[in-house]
Amino acid sequence: MTGNQVAHPLLISLANLDMDFRMKASHHAFLLIALLPIPKFLHCTKKIRGVLGNRLIHECIDFVIEPLKKAAAIGIMMSDPLGSLRYCFTPLVSCIVDTPESAVYACVAGKTSSVTMANFKQFGDSFQHEPRTASTTLAQLQAIESRANPWDLPAYVREAMKFRLNGVHRPFWRDWPLAEPSLFLTPESLHHWHKMFWDHDAKWCIRAVGGEEIDFRFSIFDCSNSTSSSVSGRGTIARLSIKNV
Repeated sequence: MTGNQVAHPLLISLANLDMDFRMKASHHAFLLIALLPIPKFLHCTKKIRGVLGNRLIHECIDFVIEPLKKAAAIGIMMSDPLGSLRYCFTPLVSCIVDTPESAVYACVAGKTSSVTMANFKQFGDSFQHEPRTASTTLAQLQAIESRANPWDLPAYVREAMKFRLNGVHRPFWRDWPLAEPSLFLTPESLHHWHKMFWDHDAKWCIRAVGGEEIDFRFSIFDCSNSTSSSVSGRGTIARLSIKNV
């Protein structure tokens, strides 16, 4: 936005639309329903400012999507493309997020999985940890609130960190029927797949086998398969596109 005014756009779409149709901007499959504020709090402690910002996001989303939660609970009459009335429900099917947003929406602290009960000390485990369910998080929030006032922020944050939570006391999904953070939090392709590969997987491979070996393997790709690559010395991959392999 202009004039030094910034905000997070909150978009909404239907889950039963075909992906190819949804991703065409001309079809307007994503509708803007709110601009979430990005405030600058005056508290002297950075952690408290972060908690206040996270709480504000949840409060704003909670206010905006209240009609959807009511429709998910009791249903609402809507017209389909043919003009016929349908009795519809609006559960939260997917929320497309990057990693920081995923943590904010799941109410977890940093270096903590937003979809499982694992924290950074357990990320290397050889088994999958149990999912982080809504009932588990809400039970933890209830336990925290029994020990500290939610508006006594320093005390509340200390108690929340014992459960690896971020200090948000009223998640927007708490009373949304069937809402499960471990299910509706959907990875955002750019950061979760594309950037993760280039920032982590590619660097691991280069370190494991060496830059010269990576360069050699790219150089012997069969160009008849419409494969093109650009590798800049010592395994520094500048561009790679594989159309038909």
